[in-house]
This record gives sequence, structure tokens and C-alpha cells, in this order.
Amino acid sequence: MKGIIYYFSATGNTKWAANKFKDNFKKEDIVVEVKSMEKADNIDIAGYDFIVIGTPVHAEAAPKFVMDFIDKLPEGQGIKAIVYSTQGANSAAAADIISDVLEKKGYTIMVQTYIKISNNYYFGVGKEPTLEKITKNLSEAEKKISRVTSEFIKGNQYKNCVSLIRIAMGKISGKSFNRYLPKISTKLTSTDECTKCGLCLRNCPHKNITFENGHAVFHTYCMMCTRCIHICPKNAIRYKGKKIKQTQKSMIKALNLR
Repeated sequence: MKGIIYYFSATGNTKWAANKFKDNFKKEDIVVEVKSMEKADNIDIAGYDFIVIGTPVHAEAAPKFVMDFIDKLPEGQGIKAIVYSTQGANSAAAADIISDVLEKKGYTIMVQTYIKISNNYYFGVGKEPTLEKITKNLSEAEKKISRVTSEFIKGNQYKNCVSLIRIAMGKISGKSFNRYLPKISTKLTSTDECTKCGLCLRNCPHKNITFENGHAVFHTYCMMCTRCIHICPKNAIRYKGKKIKQTQKSMIKALNLR
């Protein structure tokens, strides 16, 4: 078999999971390519036996960035698919929503699952994850990825599903969050500690950042992925004026930052 993993990862969680999937397939001599949705200008699934879709969760659903990518995927013609989401909660509606779209496009969903990792938006919703909790989540996530990969290779389906009510609420929540994003952008600021290194500007998925008056300025195209907050080498980006502890430092290493 030969497969391809398409993922979107703002702060490393979903990319880390993609790498773990690849490692588990490699153990069985199955070749898997890993591609970021941000760099997938030409989406081509020809020659692949299966596809893996990885997404973070924003307000119960996948980011609009991910859903736009899913819409651009060609018809599946029965190709097998694995869909996973990464989030701070035990589950979310994102994987269910994506799977439904893929099925309508002709893909065969073999794995649909949630992978609990650390919450990178804890300062907006939830609470700060401790190092102990992050380590525990990663250990359990690694075991789960190994388990679902094994089931997939055996030809077995492995599906974690939420209720239809939660899926419906997830769609509403996701749309509401997207409408609110321009207002959220106004809550992001940078301090005089900003050195204009350009790391946030170059790596913003929506090109929402510019430099003005000597520091980073945030506009209204923000998707609140929190990448800029967690990658800033000076931790100079504020949310509602508050300094945020960069809990994603170890996970950020999974990304290929420019």
C-alpha cells in the first residue's frame, strides 16, 4: 500500500500525530507521504491507496481553512480514508463533519478518531495544561495512533463517533466562531519586545500580520490558530493584553517553520 497524509497544524499537535502515523506505517513497510495543507497547491491523490486527513479543532469543528481544502479534494472513487482530529478535549465533532463530506465525495472512511493532546488555546477556553498532563496525553495519543493504524492495516474499521446532536451543534459553533474571528483579531497585540524577526509574519497561515511602527500588527483575517503566540522567540504577543505562557514549545519543533 501507498498513502498520503494531508494535515493542517498550527502549533505542532496535528503534525506530531501525522508523523506518528507515518512511523507506524513505516514499521509495516508501507510508504506514506506527509504534506501540509498550507503547501498543497496541487492536490493529487492518483496512485495512492489511502488518504489520511488531520485537523485541529476550533470550537468543536475543523477550521474553515481545512474545510476549504476538503472541498478541493477530487472525488474519492472508493479510496480508503483515515480522519483524525487533535484537541484538548476527549472528543469533538470535527472528524465526524469531515468524514461526512468525504463520504459524499466517494471516499471509504475506515478510521475516524479523536486524539487528545494539549490545548493551545487554553487562555481563551479551558485551563493551562501542566507538563505532566501534556506528557500523559502524548503517551496515550501515541498508543492510540498505533492501535488505529494496526486496525486499518488489518482492514478493520475503527470509528469514534459523537452524537448527531453534537455534530449539529458543532457545525453551528464552528460557523459562529468564524463570524467572530475578526473581533478576536483586535484582541491580539505585540509589545516593544518585538524585534521584527519576521517569524510570525512568514508563518501566519492567513498572512494576517504586518509590521507597522516597529512591531507586529494583526489584521482581520486571523483564524486564531495561535501559531504566532507560541512561536514568538520573545513571547511578545499578547491576548487581551495578557502575556501567554508558551506551552507548545516542544510540539512546535514538529513544524517546518520558515
